[in-house]
Amino acid sequence: MPNKSRPHKRGVPKLTRGSPVSGSRPQAAHSVKDLLARAVPVLSKTAGQSARQAFWRPWLAARLPPELPPRITAITERDGSLVIFADSPAWSARLRYALEELQSQIREAQPDIREVTVRVMPRTGR
Repeated sequence: MPNKSRPHKRGVPKLTRGSPVSGSRPQAAHSVKDLLARAVPVLSKTAGQSARQAFWRPWLAARLPPELPPRITAITERDGSLVIFADSPAWSARLRYALEELQSQIREAQPDIREVTVRVMPRTGR
């Protein structure tokens, strides 16, 4: 029985469940990460930032004086810049001086980094 509310146009294929759109089959997702990256690019960017922060935290903890890593509230890497956040202005200054000595090692670990910046971002929920 034809659907009278939407007449079929000649030359336009009727889409059915599982039929390819524009003659090509969608690529199969290999993982949940691939599926989310296609569906929500923002989540992909967030996952990448999280992975970079997971790299930098232990890397810095192994090279900084032991009192400094607990004072780091966040780390972000974008556009050739590594930004490290400290929980107060005083710890920010100490961290800045300690990172000066690590500049060459940071660039060796990640050649894309052109600058390292330290900023203040107090911890929330204290």
